[in-house]
Amino acid sequence: MSYPLEDILALRRRGGARPYRAPDGSATMTANNLRTGRWTGLRIGVLGLGTVGQQVVEVLDHERELFAARLGEDIEVACILVRDTDKPRPEVLRGRLTCDPEDILEDEGIEVVVELMGGFEPAHRYIAEAIRRGKTVVTANKEVIARAGPELSAAGLRSGADLLFEAAVAGGIPIIRSLQESLAGNRLQAIHGIVNGTTNFILSRMHQDGSSLEEALREAQGRGYAEADPSDDLDAVDSARKISILASLAFGGWVDVERVDRIGIRAISALDVREAKSLGAVIKLIARAEATPEGLALGVSPTLIPQTHPLADVSGAQNAVYVRGEPIGELLFEGPGAGGPATSSAVIGDILDAARARRVGGRSIALPHEPAALVPLEAHEHAYYLRLRVREEAGVLAAVAQAFARAGVSLGSVHQPPSGDSEAMISLVTRPAQRGQLERVREILRAERAVVREESCILAEIDGAHGYER
Repeated sequence: MSYPLEDILALRRRGGARPYRAPDGSATMTANNLRTGRWTGLRIGVLGLGTVGQQVVEVLDHERELFAARLGEDIEVACILVRDTDKPRPEVLRGRLTCDPEDILEDEGIEVVVELMGGFEPAHRYIAEAIRRGKTVVTANKEVIARAGPELSAAGLRSGADLLFEAAVAGGIPIIRSLQESLAGNRLQAIHGIVNGTTNFILSRMHQDGSSLEEALREAQGRGYAEADPSDDLDAVDSARKISILASLAFGGWVDVERVDRIGIRAISALDVREAKSLGAVIKLIARAEATPEGLALGVSPTLIPQTHPLADVSGAQNAVYVRGEPIGELLFEGPGAGGPATSSAVIGDILDAARARRVGGRSIALPHEPAALVPLEAHEHAYYLRLRVREEAGVLAAVAQAFARAGVSLGSVHQPPSGDSEAMISLVTRPAQRGQLERVREILRAERAVVREESCILAEIDGAHGYER
């Protein structure tokens, strides 16, 4: 039995995903049967109905016939886990809500579980159980993937279940799919990313209008970009999870998120932003992973980058990922990285991939199990920007320069604006040096009588004499 395309499109005119009875009256069918005359639909269960969960369900319901026409089969949201089934909700959701996760996990007819709860537990437990039962899992949960990725990937190999998590990193930017597929033939050398929209919005506002960090944070919260407790964003926890996932996929060894060196943005001041401008630079929270002969060097930290840097113009709550490899060269992926529309777009893309995989085989994202070889933190090599408060007296510059010389660190630039007070400010940018050497400099400076205190120390991808250096 076959049906023309106009019959499929007629379903949209009928409104929603209501059943369509075959002309011979033999079966109640939806768009997937119109071509084949038999049920081939995919039933999914959704764990969580927050902002992203609501958008995912709404799109799958509203575009059900369109997706069916594209895929040749129907996708039905069969069951949705919520905390309270009595909470007022649209009537279209009634009959599909449950407070019991077993209604989804034990239902053999549900083949795909979409986890949108957030947090580690109980999300991790539900994902693991779904995979054990052979169900494909689609998730946006970077914490679960960063902490338990190898465990879940290994469980999927045993049960034959797929694990898809495009939405876990950079929202609507298809960076995971690109690393797994389009760039699979490249030897990747570096990934640098702005992967947290909250911190990028804050730093952008500070750069654009001189706002303090506190003022920019309040605006971010007012716009819905920041949570009431923004600690995971401000302290770079979120970015560390994301770069650990990207690095694991790109460089072929599992990166334990606990080993990612991270420095947040809480200490960044309006004065730091102004000094960066004077150097022709901007401050961004950069997550980075770089392949070196000694292993993988990775971390997250505020970074001075020149205005010519590929990531310098990424403003507001946007995300961007810069990739360098051979033979491809340099690529920049940019787009919305957070919020309901961006995340739901990536989740739905994975759901459609799961539907296609039913006919052509699995499409699980391959996560490595062996740990990556990491460069020791003290051996990381970068340029640095330091701002010091010093005594306004003769010989201070010489004493500071001597401290750097004793640690074997060369200076690229030194700036000391006139003060007229008993104390003055000195801003310095070093040449590339190992982290251990920098820590030795800071130790010497703390003991130097002429230095009142260190006010700022920020990684830099510039040097004072020659500009941007990769």
